[in-house]
Amino acid sequence: MADPQPSFMKSLFQGKIEHELLFPHPTVESKEAEYLDTFVDMLHKFADDHVDSVAIDENAEISQEVLDGFGELGLWGLIIPEEYDGYGFSQTAYSKVFEEVAKVDASVVVTLGAHSSIGLKGIILFGTEEQKQKYLPKLAPGEHIAAFALTEPGSGSDAASIATRAELSDDGDYYILNGNKIWITNGGIADVFTVFAQTEVEVDGEKKDKISAFIVTRDMAGFSSGAEEKKLGIKGSSTTELHFDNVKVPAENLLGEKGKGFKVAMMILNSGRLGLAAGCVGGMKELVEMSTDHALQREQFNSRIADFEMIKDKIAHMEIEAYVTESMVYHTTGLADMEDVDYSVESAICKVYAAEKLWHVVNEALQISAGAGYMKEYPYERILRDSRINMIFEGTNEILRLFIALAGMEAPGEYLKKVGKALRDPIKSAGLLSDYVYKRIKRSVAHPEMPQAHEALKPSVDAFTRYVDEFAGTVDKVLTKHGKKIIQREHIQKRIAEAAMELYAMATTISRTTADIGSQGEEATEIGITLCNTYCEEAWRRVRRRLAMTESNQDEGLNAIAESVYKRQGG
Repeated sequence: MADPQPSFMKSLFQGKIEHELLFPHPTVESKEAEYLDTFVDMLHKFADDHVDSVAIDENAEISQEVLDGFGELGLWGLIIPEEYDGYGFSQTAYSKVFEEVAKVDASVVVTLGAHSSIGLKGIILFGTEEQKQKYLPKLAPGEHIAAFALTEPGSGSDAASIATRAELSDDGDYYILNGNKIWITNGGIADVFTVFAQTEVEVDGEKKDKISAFIVTRDMAGFSSGAEEKKLGIKGSSTTELHFDNVKVPAENLLGEKGKGFKVAMMILNSGRLGLAAGCVGGMKELVEMSTDHALQREQFNSRIADFEMIKDKIAHMEIEAYVTESMVYHTTGLADMEDVDYSVESAICKVYAAEKLWHVVNEALQISAGAGYMKEYPYERILRDSRINMIFEGTNEILRLFIALAGMEAPGEYLKKVGKALRDPIKSAGLLSDYVYKRIKRSVAHPEMPQAHEALKPSVDAFTRYVDEFAGTVDKVLTKHGKKIIQREHIQKRIAEAAMELYAMATTISRTTADIGSQGEEATEIGITLCNTYCEEAWRRVRRRLAMTESNQDEGLNAIAESVYKRQGG
């Protein structure tokens, strides 16, 4: 069995800081940085002249002129390798552009993300050379648009329960695809779809249903898309059902290995969540600017509202949240750009954290704008509606919290299982038990170190390293107490996940601020240092509370209240 890929967060669950995955904070390569400046400049010039967010929202449509303009700018092909007529951007460079597109319009960035982040990503990751040559050159300029089709009427976050089926024909030349997908972004405008379906495979001599991935095109007989959905927000993006009625999909359109479609989907979504998170960063930055301008101009009681401390508190926390989220997201894109690094937990953290911080920033921005924020003539209510989807897209935040906790606890759980077995034969297993005792003693008397961090961040570093120990110790306690039943203890999983998110945010912000001090100097980074230390001072208290509540909580009472509501409704 191959050694597991290194993972910063999975190691943190065991109380270990993988320094080489934390320092230095990633940067964009100089060649890509030059391209980035050009892309961003062209993007905003084009948007100023052609993108009307009010019209997009009211008409529930992005004009063909804008879609074609994206092609001329090269936005459809950013992550497609150069040999297939794309730009071959790294995940970091792509996310930087994605952040800027998010500042332009939410429907626009969702359309681009559904194409690049998830729609065609599977072909890049798992496609054969023939598949890449056939599809990518038309997807790169936007001649064809891509979409990702996983969700079904009876299957949302529970992807393994999809009902769409693909049966191999007797001659083995094609698969017969039947089923339906719902809420597919780009569903009404895409030409190429990554579609997931159940297929019959043989496992250990038995026939079982396993998910497989396929490349399906709009021109295949029996394929159709439904009417555009009417949505709360992101109205300009296309969202439809897809219908497959005996669609003959050529056998060569199987994407990846037969029966390995779940892996294909998860690998695509790991990457896609980073694009979504980068888009949230762009939205947060835009809102900080809008709110600041309003606060500086609006006067009440003969003073600018910007001078009132409650407004300062809002602006300061909005800025902190944008800074921390940006640090987290671009650290993770740097991990994604490395070879053989497991960033699945980090990617999920970015999606959950960024989506929720954007929602908070939107709410605060609307509050600062007060009555004006509630009126359609101002952009705040539209931005609020557009932002709400991020907590649902690409795995709901509830499901991803469970993933973060359970994926992180997997290795500690296996280790404790071995310790439990060793206790039955302590003499034979003395080495393992000694290692376990050593780790427990070390955790109680010495915290992990972070020598690469700048001394100006010592308060943040001390808090982080202390609570890495507390976190790992709590993980051990809950696993020892609950064992396999931890899977049913979702209240506890939620708290573990939220503590993990805060710790990752602390770590990546320390790394980013250290890098800024190194490149700009301590004096020029004074506000960045204050941002980092202020955030970490607040974050460790939230971590402490969540860890304490794994033992002392009101979980039984909460469950009883929910059950009483179900009973009242006849459930």
